[in-house]
Amino acid sequence: MSAPNAKRLLRRNEIYQKLSTYCEAQGYRYEPLIGGKHHYIEVYIGEGRRVRMIFSASASDHRAANNALTVLKRLIRERQASNDNNKV
Repeated sequence: MSAPNAKRLLRRNEIYQKLSTYCEAQGYRYEPLIGGKHHYIEVYIGEGRRVRMIFSASASDHRAANNALTVLKRLIRERQASNDNNKV
């Protein structure tokens, strides 16, 4: 599903809210996409690098949003330290 429609549909998803707020605060461009049971956000972190973070459409517990944010931060940190620009 395209990004404008995905943003509208994901407004209520707590995980998406947390991830998008972080990306906006850090100045990262991002694009949310909707799959089947899981959604994902593609974050463009500069220099042609991007990170794809998959998250659940329905969180399993109250820690899911914070855990997803921690994973996203780790992925960004690892990708920025990596020399490989081509892999997603």
